[in-house]
Amino acid sequence: MMKQLKWRELFFNGCIALNSLLLFLLIFDPYLRVPAYMQVLGRAHPLMLHFPIVLLLAAFLLEWLLRSPRQRPLLPIADTLLLAAAFTTVVTALMGLLLSKEEGYDSDALYMHKWMGAACSFLSIGWYAFRSRIRGHSGALIATGFSCCMVLLIAGHKGAAITHGNDFLLAPVISKTTGPAVPLQTAVIYTHLIQPILENKCMGCHNRNKAKGELIMETTQLLLRGGKNGKLWDTTAADLGLLMQRIHLPPDSKEHMPPKGKPQLTEEETSLLYLWIKDGASFTKKVVDLPGGDSLRMLASSFFKNDDEEEAYDFAAADEQLITGLNTEYRVITPLAQGSPALAVDFYGTAAFKAAQLKDLEKIKNNIVSLQLSRMPVTDEDLKTIGAFRNLRTLNLSFTAIKGNGLRYLSGLQHLRQLSLSGTGVQPAQLHVLAPIKTLHTVQIWNTSLTTNDLAALKARFPQTAFNIGYKGDTVIAKLSTPVFKTQQRIFKNNLLLEIKNPIKSAVTRYTLDGSEPDSLQSPVYRQPIPISQAATVKARSYLPGWITSDVAKESFYKSSIQPDSIQLITAPEKAYQARAQEGKALIDALLGNENFGTKEWIGYKVPFEAYLFFKQPATVSSVTFGSLVSVNSFIMPAHELQVWGGASAQSLKLLGRLQPVQPTAVVPAYTTGYECHFTAQPVQVIKLIAKPVTSLPSWHTGKGQKAWVFLDEILVN
Repeated sequence: MMKQLKWRELFFNGCIALNSLLLFLLIFDPYLRVPAYMQVLGRAHPLMLHFPIVLLLAAFLLEWLLRSPRQRPLLPIADTLLLAAAFTTVVTALMGLLLSKEEGYDSDALYMHKWMGAACSFLSIGWYAFRSRIRGHSGALIATGFSCCMVLLIAGHKGAAITHGNDFLLAPVISKTTGPAVPLQTAVIYTHLIQPILENKCMGCHNRNKAKGELIMETTQLLLRGGKNGKLWDTTAADLGLLMQRIHLPPDSKEHMPPKGKPQLTEEETSLLYLWIKDGASFTKKVVDLPGGDSLRMLASSFFKNDDEEEAYDFAAADEQLITGLNTEYRVITPLAQGSPALAVDFYGTAAFKAAQLKDLEKIKNNIVSLQLSRMPVTDEDLKTIGAFRNLRTLNLSFTAIKGNGLRYLSGLQHLRQLSLSGTGVQPAQLHVLAPIKTLHTVQIWNTSLTTNDLAALKARFPQTAFNIGYKGDTVIAKLSTPVFKTQQRIFKNNLLLEIKNPIKSAVTRYTLDGSEPDSLQSPVYRQPIPISQAATVKARSYLPGWITSDVAKESFYKSSIQPDSIQLITAPEKAYQARAQEGKALIDALLGNENFGTKEWIGYKVPFEAYLFFKQPATVSSVTFGSLVSVNSFIMPAHELQVWGGASAQSLKLLGRLQPVQPTAVVPAYTTGYECHFTAQPVQVIKLIAKPVTSLPSWHTGKGQKAWVFLDEILVN
């Protein structure tokens, strides 16, 4: 017994020491630096956090039972459980604090999670220390237990939001559509197909709260910007760039995306991403803008319903108990809509499929309007059974074992509209037996032996049917792909050669260097790398007769010909950004940030920014550029006023120039820019910089009257 008490005392003292360390680190969190070997400990946070959750809840339950005198023998167990909960809670909190110092986490999103975790640790050690008194009062026990549970719940919810997105906890009960709820005629490829894939499979790690790899996918602007490894796609590259590279890496690879353990992309989702990027990655193109034989259109069309396809079914509903009995782990039967007699049948698990499972469906054959058999080992003989499902509208036989001889069994399906035979062994002549089906609208035959030449004969026999054989390299693309800036360097000292490419070699690309819109007549034609010797905002657009003009590509390039020898911050940034500032060095490290203010390049101020730049030898200076971020929704505005002072020493400065940037008059998407303050060239050894934030947000802003932020990422001297 004495030995057990000594161990408890040892662990209790350890908890006190660790909680003291936790409090110390929280107070000095902005100055905390975490070496690589400690990052390993921090990354164990997700593994450790399950222990305090279970132990605290179990301790509360046991403490509640101890109110009965008959349960007094359980006191030693309760003490041990409480102590274990307190110890694992403080260890988990410390690990989380270490993990929070890694790149990619937004400090604002971490704030509540961090302090709730710490509060849980302090509460649990207090509960153990005063357990005897708390047990004597039911009210104190309830208050303590529920306080711990509520703080634990909030901390867990905030942690899940950082890792999985803000709606992770309530996602199952939040009303949302499971697919595009728009007709084919108005469906936008990115909005209704690509964006849902990114939201479901990518944004859990690439959002404003948790920008892994400094990549955020929440807006089109941030998607185009990419992350620290570069832009996500390159339509001129053979493999289409970084996104497709990461998707196709082996699942065990560290850089495979989505990471192992996260929901993976389906083959269909991977194909959609590939075809969308290959087509130019347009954010505005509609499905119907694509040519009829385009692979992306064929795949996308299967997600939408034509406006004229709504109908009322003239058959009675099947018995619900019968449907329930036919549902298995590998065969799922569901109504098309609530109250509808029409049924959709989906088969899963190739190894578990048997022909008898199709015959079982004869009991509800008149109710089946959609049958999904993709990749099942269906044979031509099985088509005889399917031919009896007389109300069938959609039949997917893609990548099955059929050879085509059994298609004759389907000729009696007078309501069939969509038939997928992709990846099968069907031959052109075998398709002619489908001619009696007057309702047949679409037949997908990509990845088969059929060629473009076969389509002419099929079109004559089936004038109302579209046969889609996929992209063969000769499909006319309606809109040119956006030009790509191949030059990744955005800050240069003397000059820069800017390379621009378009995947369509015959396209003519025109550009401007002053931020104006390029046109097809007056703007210079890109023929070879462009020499740039001054800061420039480059816009490029591609043209080709018979094609729709491409979207505009835009990028800013900055010159920094004079490098300060050192920098000294006069005013400190907000606490969350003090560690990131590295005593101002982050402002002269030649690293530019993107639209995500949570990345390491940005430093935020709510008070006037003031800093000195020092030069060992006099430098002749004529301009200073303040690299800035504008994110109106996040209260980040252009500086109200920028000032540049200079002289031979900090005591002999005079005003060289000032600038008042134009303020937004409405909410606009976040963007980065450089505000260049020009003045008469003169030698200096010290420069003082001032950036005054807007002191009161305008009346049209949701934060009317509040202070605005100023965010800076780089100071460029010329």
